[in-house]
Amino acid sequence: MDEQDQDVVIPIIREEVHAEAVPFVTGGVRVTKRVESHDEIIEQALRKSHVEVKRVKTDRVVDGPQPAQRIGNELIIPVVSEVLRVERQWVVTEEIHITEIEESETVQSKVTLHREQAQIERLDSAGNVTGPLTNTTEASNQPSKPVGILQQASPRKKVSGRPRSMLKKH
Repeated sequence: MDEQDQDVVIPIIREEVHAEAVPFVTGGVRVTKRVESHDEIIEQALRKSHVEVKRVKTDRVVDGPQPAQRIGNELIIPVVSEVLRVERQWVVTEEIHITEIEESETVQSKVTLHREQAQIERLDSAGNVTGPLTNTTEASNQPSKPVGILQQASPRKKVSGRPRSMLKKH
């Protein structure tokens, strides 16, 4: 073989890079809740009803037992008895008149209402309080829209001069 006919072997090299995220604790938050109570006066209209019972003497002859009847807000219940004479006949001896009277009044009651308040503090990696969380809704008395944890989180930063993920060469 000639030197010109010799095969030249050229190595082919390939590098690969794999990125992995390594969890690194940078701090946390502490949420403290407390319940406050306060009394409020409420007003509510209440209805009361009571009845007046009155006996009305009558001696009216009828054909037999009589049904109760309602006239307006009054219920009339006939009381009958049999009386012996040469012939038998029904006589209403009295009526019981029951009148419903309805009254309305406004009453006030004291009720205790409770409200929770939350204090949120930012913690460092050692668990020490670094300050209050600035994103509070307590200052405004309007209800806030729910916010997901990911929407509140600040963008990831380098901590202690080290990046959050490390590249490894294989």
